[in-house]
Amino acid sequence: MLMERKITAIKTEDKKVLIEMDGEYHLFLYTRDLRKAKWKDLIREDSVLDQDRYEELKEHVINRGKRRIMHLLAKQDYPISKLEQKLLKAGYIADHVSVILKPFSDRGLIDDSRLIGRRIESYKTNKSKMEIRYKLKQGGFSDEQVKEAIAGRFGENDELESAVRLLNKRFFLKKMKLEEPELRKRPSGI
Repeated sequence: MLMERKITAIKTEDKKVLIEMDGEYHLFLYTRDLRKAKWKDLIREDSVLDQDRYEELKEHVINRGKRRIMHLLAKQDYPISKLEQKLLKAGYIADHVSVILKPFSDRGLIDDSRLIGRRIESYKTNKSKMEIRYKLKQGGFSDEQVKEAIAGRFGENDELESAVRLLNKRFFLKKMKLEEPELRKRPSGI
């Protein structure tokens, strides 16, 4: 049986046209989308969309979301949670968000474990474990992901090396460079 959906409300915010179907928010189009003959006469309050027209509209919204994700990933890598937040904030519903992100996850373009590993490798030369943990949580990774990744990639010597680098960089600059064996020596009198 083909399902029909009724447009119950249309609201305009900025350049977006928010569309409610069957009493709940369902998707948005841009005002430029409504200028197209394809949608112009179809999108209005109390109009009924048959299954084919609804699927066509949904496909349009999902493809636009995929283009948005490609644009974001071209600038930098994001964890899945950040991309989900960005899409939800833009006005996509949760059902559409999962469909939009699935091909990127399947192809390995969005991979939280690789991303968190790369970030730890770049941070561990000049940040402590606690600072890395904080930065990763702020970056959109879960507490569980952060603990697991740090345990697997961060050793005791890594933290000591980063501390030595920071001390040399901040306090000693070019005058005196401390090496690890000198730092491990206990001062007399302790």
